[in-house]
Parts: sequence; structure tokens; C-alpha cells
Amino acid sequence: MSRRALVASIYAAAAVLAWVGWREMWFLTDDAFISFRYLSNAFDGRGLVWNPPPFLPVEGYTNFGWIALLGAVWATTGIAPPRAANALSFALGLGTLAFALRIAWRARLPARFEPWRPALAALALLGIATNRTFVTWLSSGLETSLFTLCVVGFACLALERDVATRPGRALALGALAAAGALTRPDGWLLVLGTAVLAARAARPAALALLAPLALPVAHLLWRRAFYGEWLPNTYYAKQLGAWPESGLRYAASFAVEYALWVWLAAAGAWAVARVRRGGGPPALAPVVVAAVVAAHFAYYTLRVGGDHFEYRVYAHLVPLAFASFAWLLADAGASPRATAALLAAFVALSWPIPWMHHALTRDLATREETHVLVAPVAPHLPPPLRWLAAPFDRWQAWLIPRHVCMRHREHAVYLRSLEALLPSRDEGATLSWGDRDVLLAGNVGLLGWVLPNVAILDMVGLNDWVVARTPPPPAALRKMAHERVAPPDYLACYAPNTVVAPNGDVLVQRRAEPLDDARIAACERAWRARAGEPIRPPPGLPPREAHP
Repeated sequence: MSRRALVASIYAAAAVLAWVGWREMWFLTDDAFISFRYLSNAFDGRGLVWNPPPFLPVEGYTNFGWIALLGAVWATTGIAPPRAANALSFALGLGTLAFALRIAWRARLPARFEPWRPALAALALLGIATNRTFVTWLSSGLETSLFTLCVVGFACLALERDVATRPGRALALGALAAAGALTRPDGWLLVLGTAVLAARAARPAALALLAPLALPVAHLLWRRAFYGEWLPNTYYAKQLGAWPESGLRYAASFAVEYALWVWLAAAGAWAVARVRRGGGPPALAPVVVAAVVAAHFAYYTLRVGGDHFEYRVYAHLVPLAFASFAWLLADAGASPRATAALLAAFVALSWPIPWMHHALTRDLATREETHVLVAPVAPHLPPPLRWLAAPFDRWQAWLIPRHVCMRHREHAVYLRSLEALLPSRDEGATLSWGDRDVLLAGNVGLLGWVLPNVAILDMVGLNDWVVARTPPPPAALRKMAHERVAPPDYLACYAPNTVVAPNGDVLVQRRAEPLDDARIAACERAWRARAGEPIRPPPGLPPREAHP
């Protein structure tokens, strides 16, 4: 078999496995519909806003690049975001697999490894395509698959030997960095890494590296001009100070669940071998890639405290770990046979805990069964693995009640329960914005999508400027992204008149005195001027009842 055919066969097999995993883990999150609502308002001519004017613009999404991609598909094919998102995510995941295979196949290995290269690459792709975190985030409706592609693609191209001298490859690297920054604010780390590489590149390649970076810079200036902020509103809603006690448990849980301690051991062996060998300083590109990945990991681990959605913020670490494993051991001096055996062990050990957890929870179908879902796996594993899973169970039991690392099944069932309760988008669209209907809600994603013409006040602040800057009340248990509480008088200012009944009916009570645009604008001005102060009614505004 030719080299090209062999590579194609490995990739095709991995793609099929990834497709099987994508089908098994397919789901949408309620939060995905937040982005869909912003896009819907843009298509309706209102701009990328949460609530229609005269409500002031708020950036309650963090994924402009993802929204732009969904919007392009919607505009050209007529396929709305809820139908298009997961197919796009899977296609982007196939791109990530291609980059990971390129990293594994082109790794600089000693000559004695050449006969083993296909087997090592195949094992790396097997580990990625069967990894629960990787296949989980091939769906969800969120931007995770796009961001993972950008990070892994950035690492792949940055490590190419000739990227500093070939303008075409440099342009592709710059484009991936720009796309990463447009997809998530933390993607600006890719921009910084690209700028460092450009400083050492030949002139044509340096210009090619830097040219695409004008796009995220332009977006940043537009954000400031349109929303009045340098950062998305979600940053202010979620950030309450560093939370390392959560992040360290989150990182340890991830490492144990996917046997990343095997990779850490390989990295340690490589570091020891490199120190013993001595030699000059390492090349710039690997240092830049490692610094970008490490900075991202440290920020989410030590500052943010992890993530609400399982291991979403670590998803790119999966392909990078498997693709780099053989190179670490080879450069540390391991034999080809030992390297292949240890990589196979790494792959095998990455399966029991996550897939046992999935087996225990995949048939849960009600909100009552899945609310704050903690599913211990240690009792269901063989004795040799039970001791390793026991601390994992403890960390999960600590994290999940604090809304950190909440599992895939809970998100999937929650969205399905909402879909069964709420009206369709066509039904909800019969309510007209001309009536200035206002509704209060906590989880606002699907609700915002099916009621496109109703103003929704987000009581946890992700899409609300005032709530995002309101100091949270003291709480016995910190809960990620759920600490903020809306001031009652702020909500009452907009005279909410719409509720969702327990049976799912949307009930609208006509106001005795209509809510007009002048009143909305006055509420916006008054409360924004006082954001962060102790909660009390703003002066100069007549009192309003919240709703009957």
C-alpha cells in the first residue's frame, strides 16, 4: 500500500469511529440557543442584540466566528442554526482529526521508528476518535468544535519546519489564529503566539502571518463601538474572582477520567532526558505552542475554576495529547516497541471511566433523574481501576453541585424537557414586538429562540448588562455562572407581563398602561448609571408592579 493510501485509510477509519461517537453523544445545549437568538435578531434587521431596540445592545455570546459561520449557512441554504450547528461541528471535527494525523505522521522520529510510524499514527487517531470528550463536543450547538480546530490547526502549522519561510502556509496559520480569536476571547492567545512567530519569520511569511490578524482587531474595535465594552458581557457575569479550589479538582478529574497521567509521565520522561542531554535552547515554535496551550489551561484552571459544560475548555488537549505522545517517548530514548505499547496502554486506559459513566447514565430520560447528575463509577469498575476512580468520584461530587463539569446527559435531557414543554418557534413568533411584551427567565436559551419577539430579561446576567454587574448576595455554595441575582426593582422597571405556565402555555397579560420605548430607555439609563451599587429603586422613575 502506498504512503498516501495508508494515511487515507487511517484517517477514514478514525472518521468512521468519530461519526459513531457523534451519533451516540449527539445533543444540543440550552445555551446554544442564546447564540441562535442573536443571529435571529440580526436576520430580522435588529443587529446582533439580545432584546430588540430600544433595549441597548449587550454581547451575551462569546463566539462571533461561530455565529458568522452559522449565519452564512442560514443565508445560503435556508437551514436554521438548530439544524445546521451539529453537522457543522462534526465537519469541523473531521478537520481536527486531519490536523492531529498530520502532527502524528510528521513528528520528527528517529530512523528506527519509520517502520512503526503508521501504527503509532493509527493508535493516536484511535485514541482521539474514541475519546468521550472529543466526540461529545462534535455536537452541542456550541462553538467548541470550531475552537478545537483552530487550536489544533495552529499547533500543527506552527510546528511545520518551513512555516516561517513559506507565505502560503504562514497565511493559513494566521487565518487559524484569527478564527480562534473571533470564535472565543481566549483565542487571542493564538494571536499573541502568531505575533511572536512573525517577529522571527522572513519578511514575506511575517506579513502573511500578520495579515489575517486584522480581522480580530477590527472585531474588537467594533465590539467596543457597538456594545461599549472590550470584553463580552458574559465575562462580567461569570467572573467573581479566582477559583483554584474548583479548577484543580476539575483538572484532576479530567486527568484521571482520561488517563492523562500516562501522558504526563511521558512528558516527564522527555523533560528528564532533555535535561540530561543538555544542548542549546529549544526551537521557538514548540515553545510558543506550549506557552499558548499552557496559558489557556492555567487561566481556566486557576482563575475560572473549570467550566460549566463538562470538559469543554479542555477539548483541544485530547488531540494534542495523543498526537504528541509517540514523539515525547521517542525523543526521550524509548524503543519503538515500548512506545507503541505505552501508547496502546494510554488509549486503553482512557476508556473505562468515561464510557462506564456514559453506560450508567445514557438511559436516564427525565429531569428528576438527571438534575445535578452525579454518577459514581468506582463501584462498577474492576478492582485494579477502582482505587483510581474513587478520587474521581469524590471530585465529581464536589464539582457538579457547584455547577462545574455538569455532565453531557444532564444538558441533553434538560433541553429535551424544554422542547417538550415550550411552543414551537412558529407558534411563539405570533407574539409581536409591537406589544413590547417582557418575560423574566433564568435559563433563557431555547426560550429566547421560540419567543423571538418577546424581550427576555436574563436574571443570571449572561445577556443583561445590569445584572452582570450587580454584586452577588452571600451564598453558602458558589455556583459557576449562577451567582448573580437580578435586582427586583430593576426587573419591575420594565413591567414584565409574560410568563410560561407549568403546562408550557405562554400567558400574556395586557398592561393597563402600555410599556413604551421612552420608559424602556429611561430604565436602561437609570440602572446602568447605578450598576454595582447597593440595590434600591432608582430615583425619578415611577414604581411598577412586576407582573400579576
